[in-house]
Formats: sequence, structure tokens, C-alpha cells
Amino acid sequence: MSESHLTTEIRAGRGKAEARRLRRSGRVPCVLYGVESDVHAFSVNERELRKVLSSHQSMISLNLDGKEQETVIKEIQYHPVKGDILHVDFQRLKRGQEVTLSIPLKFVGESPGVKIGGTFQELKIDISITCLPRYLPQEIEIDISEMEIGDSIHVKDLNFENITFNDDPETALCSVAAPRKQEEEVPEEEEEAAAEEGEEAEPEVISKGKAEEESGESAE
Repeated sequence: MSESHLTTEIRAGRGKAEARRLRRSGRVPCVLYGVESDVHAFSVNERELRKVLSSHQSMISLNLDGKEQETVIKEIQYHPVKGDILHVDFQRLKRGQEVTLSIPLKFVGESPGVKIGGTFQELKIDISITCLPRYLPQEIEIDISEMEIGDSIHVKDLNFENITFNDDPETALCSVAAPRKQEEEVPEEEEEAAAEEGEEAEPEVISKGKAEEESGESAE
């Protein structure tokens, strides 16, 4: 599979003050976790990082201290309000060792159900997989070209060689819902007739009450 490249700079220090300084200069503090116990602290250019993230590449090559490191992103921390990237955790890949991470879903094709008025519903945007680094896909493509109204595609329906899906097999990934029925309009004639019936019904109750009152008075 293809991969993206990022140039790094070793971080001179650690802590919140250093992290804030890096962010002000347009860089993002990062950490690379090794297969064993080695950890490297560095920073990357935020603009370059966003380009890599927009490409949806699963594998990222880091030029770290003059050496190329094959990695994947394990976690990204964003500012809850501004959306700025605060910190990124990378994991080094090791040949022959499986890796687990979330991969974006891509729905392709045209659904016959949608063509006749159904609504396509995208129920999940990514899925957790486990596989060897060489089999890491950029995204998981799901063909919807045979989906009729009422159909759904679940995790158990996916079949990709060399990839294990970790989500519940019964989890629905997408569906085609039936179109909403338009409310039937009541003809004006029926509305007027119903109104007249309502108006006639009310005096009847009142007159009945008066008759009962008169009957009661005569009885006394």
C-alpha cells in the first residue's frame, strides 16, 4: 500500500510549556512508541500533518533523526472548541507483527433502492481491523450497488483477505430506508362536512341538558 511521509524535529524538552511553545510556532508535539519500550518525543509541522490526515493514509513514514520509521497513528488529541491538533501518538510498525487500528469506510456504487426513492443511511464512518502492516488498507470499500429498499450491510457481510474485523458482527454499517409516505390531504368538501357535523353536535348536547332541567323542575 502507499504511504505518506512526515519530517520530524526532536523535541528539546517536555511538559506543557514546551508544548504550548511548539503550537504557537505551528508545530504539533508528538510521541512515537516503539514495539518494545523505546519512546521518542518529537514535533511535526501542523500544515503537513493535516495534509497527511486528509489523504487517509494508514501507514506514515517518519523521518526521525535521519532514519525512516514506518508508523501508524494511534491517537490524536484535538482542542474541544477550536479543533486545533494538540498532540499525536504514533506507533512503530514491526515486520511480521499485526497492528490494530480504525480504518475509514468508503461506500461505492449506486443503490437501486436509492434510485427509486429510498434514502441511503451511512451508519458508521470507520471500522476496527487487525492485520499485518503490509496488508493495511487506506480505506475499506463497501459496494452498495445491489442494495434495495430495506437492505442493510453488517460487519459479518465483509470479506477481505488477510484482514480481521473487530467490531460486533451484527453491527450495521449502512442501510437503505424506505421513503417517507406523504400525508394524504383531506379534500376541502370533507373538511367542511366534518366542521358542520361538529357544529350540529354541540347544540344537541345543550338542548338535551335543558330538557332534563325542565323535567326536573316539573317533577319538583
